[in-house]
Amino acid sequence: MDAEQNTLGWPSIEQLPRVVCSKMARFFEVAELAATAIQRRHRGQPSPLTEGNTLLGGSRHTLHHWCMSSPVTAGEKYDGTNLGKLRGGTLLGRRLVIEPTATTYQRCNLTSLRALNVDAAIDELVSMAGGEHAPQRTAIYGELMCNSVLYHYEASGLAKSWQAFGALLEFDSESAAGAYATGSSTAGLLCSLSGDRTVRVCNNATFGEVLTRHRVPVIAATSFGSLCETVASQRGWMTAERGEGLVMNVRRSGKASTYKWKISREPQPSAVKELSELLEALADGAGGKGPLVDRSIHEMVRHLHSVSTHVDSSTLAPAAAKPQQKAAKHAVDKAAIDQAIASALTKFDALETTFEAEGKQSLNQLSELLCAEVLSDADLALPTGGDDKEAAVRAVGVSVKRYVGQAYSAWCKTQQGAR
Repeated sequence: MDAEQNTLGWPSIEQLPRVVCSKMARFFEVAELAATAIQRRHRGQPSPLTEGNTLLGGSRHTLHHWCMSSPVTAGEKYDGTNLGKLRGGTLLGRRLVIEPTATTYQRCNLTSLRALNVDAAIDELVSMAGGEHAPQRTAIYGELMCNSVLYHYEASGLAKSWQAFGALLEFDSESAAGAYATGSSTAGLLCSLSGDRTVRVCNNATFGEVLTRHRVPVIAATSFGSLCETVASQRGWMTAERGEGLVMNVRRSGKASTYKWKISREPQPSAVKELSELLEALADGAGGKGPLVDRSIHEMVRHLHSVSTHVDSSTLAPAAAKPQQKAAKHAVDKAAIDQAIASALTKFDALETTFEAEGKQSLNQLSELLCAEVLSDADLALPTGGDDKEAAVRAVGVSVKRYVGQAYSAWCKTQQGAR
């Protein structure tokens, strides 16, 4: 439980639907502000534009270019856990460094991953920028396919495997990181700065070619001309529930921004709420601003909404619909809490590993560790304050403790049965 912290963790990524809603809201805000500024200038009144109240980042051109002209690279979002491998062989979990003596992680055997030589691939990625500054640390990151029974993973031979999706390069200065990002982007890689000194190399065709050349398994990436095109073409795949979702890298001004787009089986109440409100506003004209937005963007919002609200087939009974039950009253959706717990569990090793090493005395510390992780989950959308937030935090704590306790009881029964 006192393992070393991973200080080169893969950055969290935002939900695509919520980012789209945010950018649309900013455009509406800027359009309103610009109209007010024009009216006041015509009347000789003070401008509403101030240092903290500007038109930056919300123009119609900016919105249209991001949605309709920025190239996109998309790959399947596998449902497992992020795991990195440093140059030199050290393995990195989402939050902790994996012990060098560990033979398994999240119930997956690490033998083949430890034997995989990523150093040659890392060396080629580093050399592609043509710069003088070598990174201090570099890791190839991938998805450890620990949830092998989901989707097509067993049939596709992906179960328990590790599939790369990107790299992190940490430099000794911001200028060195910037120089690498610029040089490697020119060479065909898709990069963005993560913090001041770290470059994130995203998955695209060039990255895939480098890794394949060095026999490192990598998630397939497909190129699209724009975000609108990507959403329109992948809507059917999403509603067919063939996978957890997509990871989408949007390139603009030579830099990449990464987003996740999940199927409706993944609880996303905030995204559904925001998309529903945006659709309603657009249908009502958005105060005269809706018609200023291209039709393809209207269509994209409808596609995103239809995917997020699509009937989740895993909730349907085989013969007939399940009877309606009165929902429990929580300050935050229980399904969202359960999903956040499931996500938190992938950021550390399997609970059974800790139970075996430390026994019952680990329960409180595990509960506190997981509770903190769940409460920091951006997708959980906790209330912002007051009694609702306190109730939500309590609900999370109760759910986490119950889960850990039940997992421990199940583990104990397994141990008794093995004797």
